[in-house]
Amino acid sequence: MRETGRRHSFRLGIFAALSVTLVSLYPQLRLIAERGGNWNGSYAIFSQDEVAYNAYVNALMAGRPRRNDPYTGRDDARGAPQHESLFSIQFVPAYLIAYPARALGISAPATFILLTAAVAFLSTLALFWLIRLVTEDENLAAAGALVVVCLGTFAILYAPLRTLAGLDTTYTFEYFPFLRRYVPAFPFPLFFVFCALVWRAVTNNEKRAARTYGVLAGATFGLLVYSYFYLWTAAAAWAVCFVLLSLAARREGFWKTLAPFVPVALVALAALVPYALLLSNRAPSMDTVQLLAATHAPDFSRSSIKLGLIVCVALGVAAWRGRVEWRGRAVLLAASLALTPLVVFNQQVLTGRSLQPLHYELYIAKYLALTALVLAVALIRRGRAGASRPFPARVLACAALVALCWGMFETAVETKRHAWASGDRDEALAAARRLAEVAREEPASNDSQSVVLYSNLDHADFSPVVAPQPVLWSPHVPAFSGVTLEENRERLYQYLYYVNEDFTGAGENFEAQDYRKKFLIRSLMEWGHNDPAWTVNWKPLTSEDVRAALDGYRAYAAAFTREHASRPALSHLVVPTDAPPDLSNLERWYERDAGERAGLFTIYRLKLKP
Repeated sequence: MRETGRRHSFRLGIFAALSVTLVSLYPQLRLIAERGGNWNGSYAIFSQDEVAYNAYVNALMAGRPRRNDPYTGRDDARGAPQHESLFSIQFVPAYLIAYPARALGISAPATFILLTAAVAFLSTLALFWLIRLVTEDENLAAAGALVVVCLGTFAILYAPLRTLAGLDTTYTFEYFPFLRRYVPAFPFPLFFVFCALVWRAVTNNEKRAARTYGVLAGATFGLLVYSYFYLWTAAAAWAVCFVLLSLAARREGFWKTLAPFVPVALVALAALVPYALLLSNRAPSMDTVQLLAATHAPDFSRSSIKLGLIVCVALGVAAWRGRVEWRGRAVLLAASLALTPLVVFNQQVLTGRSLQPLHYELYIAKYLALTALVLAVALIRRGRAGASRPFPARVLACAALVALCWGMFETAVETKRHAWASGDRDEALAAARRLAEVAREEPASNDSQSVVLYSNLDHADFSPVVAPQPVLWSPHVPAFSGVTLEENRERLYQYLYYVNEDFTGAGENFEAQDYRKKFLIRSLMEWGHNDPAWTVNWKPLTSEDVRAALDGYRAYAAAFTREHASRPALSHLVVPTDAPPDLSNLERWYERDAGERAGLFTIYRLKLKP
């Protein structure tokens, strides 16, 4: 029977992966069905950050250099070098998406549609492989993979309750959080491939094969380094936990226990040297924009930490009762996965630095805790003697069905909640495509000093996924290296001035303002620093802060001159045809033509008045 399992080792894994893939495509299929013949080719959106990653991919597809800024149009060039950005450092996914897409003639938005299906399939299969390697149970591995990928939000314990109650779930990111494109989506399956390769290196008795697996694991770690910060640091934390637990168990001599990890470490360290050089050339604004905080305060509040500790306690009790051998490699692997959330959320105790720890919780920590839980349940049931005690097929089928049903429920709920955003961006794609045509017809309009003003900031943010022209301001302008913090604030001031934004009463009653005005005001004060969801050193927003920010903008608007209007010069204006904003301030400095329709929008050519 075991031979049969080996011969068909990936059959159930492929079936589980296909199931997750079909569920993952539901939002896209619904968007296409709802838009019908009006669908412009956009993808279903669940995270606003996806558009910035897609814009970077589009820039690479257009042949722009690695250090490019799709929002301001400023690229690395001789005589005008650019600093490294978050995107140019984590370049592996972008290049591996952009180059094949360009060769095949696929648009940047289409790449994200295909990426969702590919990552859903490969991530489930990678988890299946890891679990099967450790448990040698194909049925359990298939069910376990579904549990991990579909029940991710259960590791954030309050998420299911908030979803069922219809409450806000902004920071739980239901609908398979690992599918956020292109990170953590692209490198997410690589994390579990890395774990599996390390496991093969440790458990292989043939030294040459063990070294080969170790080198492959190190190379996979290198890909993670240049893919996503939160995954490679979590991978490093897990590897350290696994090494320390293995040394503590000392099944064999010290050096014999350590030997399989040496090739992994050597290749991984070699990958980190160039990474450190890239970081040393990062944009001066990067630490502030990414909310890097100085702190030594421990953090035990995360639910993935609690789940991991529960798994460790269960393994400890099982070992004490003789149910498992605590020195067994499988037990050590499960324990190391369970302890990794504790490490990543408390590394600042030693390093003194914390960088948006929420991303660990959303994109990797809860999946590690769930994987540890699946392995622990399997190991405890199997018992110390390692006797084959497979779970009843009915139990595993029920677990897989429950997990898949929850994944479908989450997907349906979140698709409905984000439907307006997906439809809105698809409508905006018509204007962006027309701008792209203009850039091909008139190459000069693509100059970084010829800038497009969108009255809607969501549309401005989405425009570079197709159009090459820079935009005046959008939420992701400060995320790249093209502007300093001072220029970013001035470009935001200009946007507010041109659309004649009304902040009457906002200084006295901030909480009564709508979401858009709150976002704009927070952006005037370096958005994120007053939000506990994003930084440990957050500061409560006070009425004095709001008034000071608005006073700064009003002083700038009152002193606005033609010199301000020409820095940068605007080339195009995009507004909703049926609901244009008050453009009286813009018309003081710019002439606009009769305009042309592009879907629901009108595009005007602008010319600075003499």
